[in-house]
Amino acid sequence: MLCFIIFPGYALADADKKVVLSTLEWPPYTGEKLPDKGRISKLVKAAFNAMGYKVEFRFTPWKRAIRNVQKSQDILGYFPEYYSAARAQDFIFSDSIGCSPIGVLMRVEKPVLWDSVADLSKYRIGLVSGYVNTADLDELVVKGKMDIDYAPSDDSNIKKVIRNRIHGAVVDVNVYNYISLADSDVTKFRTKLTFFNKLLGINRLYVCFRNNKKGQRLTRIFNEGLKKIGSANPNYDKCN
Repeated sequence: MLCFIIFPGYALADADKKVVLSTLEWPPYTGEKLPDKGRISKLVKAAFNAMGYKVEFRFTPWKRAIRNVQKSQDILGYFPEYYSAARAQDFIFSDSIGCSPIGVLMRVEKPVLWDSVADLSKYRIGLVSGYVNTADLDELVVKGKMDIDYAPSDDSNIKKVIRNRIHGAVVDVNVYNYISLADSDVTKFRTKLTFFNKLLGINRLYVCFRNNKKGQRLTRIFNEGLKKIGSANPNYDKCN
């Protein structure tokens, strides 16, 4: 009888120390087949491990990754996310887990020239459906002042640029660099693609937790774990 009393207690304790997070294929930051599931995934895992927690990552398309947190009780958060006031109404943002440099990818022979973000309205620009971009760009999109072509992934947008279907694509520079070397269909066009000579911005990356008491508690635990491992961790992308 003693065994039946003790073991369930241990099982419950173990369950309380497990966190399930939703994420996407976004190499080199996250990816199911990447070493350690990607460099940002490794950082997230290390922060939770430092606090005695185990993490399970579930990889899905981006819009579903967010939706799963809202619909599935066992998924407690998602990452990596850029900050937006709209998302902050539904989720609790952690401390920063890194940075994402965002640029406009274009063809060398047909440059997308811009000084202010509003200048991009002259071009057909590719965005990924469900992504937050930069505050200025997203505001223009909401107001209907941009000619936007949506795609399900960065890979799809990059190939639209190659095929002349869009003038430019908004993409993280590190993500493009990874895809351009990993995907042979993109690699052969590397010399024909480039970024404009300035960035749209550098966005911080966050984990977004469920907006309830458990989410608040996990946010505190995770942030404390980040402090324990320190931003000197080689997987942390410093924002300049």
